[in-house]
Amino acid sequence: MIAQEKKHREVIEQITVDCLDAIISENSYTIIDVRNPKGIEDQGSIPGAINIPFDTIDKHYESYNTIFNNEGPFLFCCTGGVMSYMAALKAQEKGIKNVFNLEGGHSAWKKLKKSEES
Repeated sequence: MIAQEKKHREVIEQITVDCLDAIISENSYTIIDVRNPKGIEDQGSIPGAINIPFDTIDKHYESYNTIFNNEGPFLFCCTGGVMSYMAALKAQEKGIKNVFNLEGGHSAWKKLKKSEES
């Protein structure tokens, strides 16, 4: 299973939080936050992110009227990067191109922002 996980990590490119401010300001990616609404309410959100909870994302991949109809690129995020990675894998399996994952997720971004304030 470890070899299989490693293979998947090579499939979905990770984007570090260091790049996120530029992505936000340039509006160069569609950012998909797969946390549930309560998680976003409690932890905050990345500016411009679209919330599609992980447990509903399959419906969006299969819908004809969806943000996934455009070319992307799509940056998936969650609290720590695991659920968003799984969502990005699913997207890729559905044929969606230009799929990326935010390494470390929202938590890593908040940590970076906090360190910048110090």
